[in-house]
Amino acid sequence: MKTKTIKKEQFIHASIERVFKAITEKQELERWFVYKADIELKPGGEVHTEWAPGMGEHGKVVAVKPSQLFSFTWEACSPTPTTLTFELTKEKDGTLVLLTHSGIGEGEHWEMYATISPAWDSHLKDLTSWIETGTCLPPGPRG
Repeated sequence: MKTKTIKKEQFIHASIERVFKAITEKQELERWFVYKADIELKPGGEVHTEWAPGMGEHGKVVAVKPSQLFSFTWEACSPTPTTLTFELTKEKDGTLVLLTHSGIGEGEHWEMYATISPAWDSHLKDLTSWIETGTCLPPGPRG
């Protein structure tokens, strides 16, 4: 099966440690990204997220390198698992986030992924707003 990959970059005026916390901790994820999050932060650990009550994803942690990388699979809404990877790089007065969403297929069972690229733009803006100002739109689906 042919798959596609979406890559997004976002600069955030915050320490790399602060950004890593925002993408890996339950309380943080529930402020800017999803309605509910549970993560066992170790390779092979369980990941459970909910966009709204009864609408969620699950997966496994692929890799964790504190303040550098967090990668996990999503295995619910798509016909086959996709993988999300957040890579963090320290830059001058902040952190560059590279988000890679890979394993996205094509065809009738993948329609929901047609709007995923702009949705990631919105989520990364929410992440930035949350970290830089302490406020953002309520968590949930975008796009």
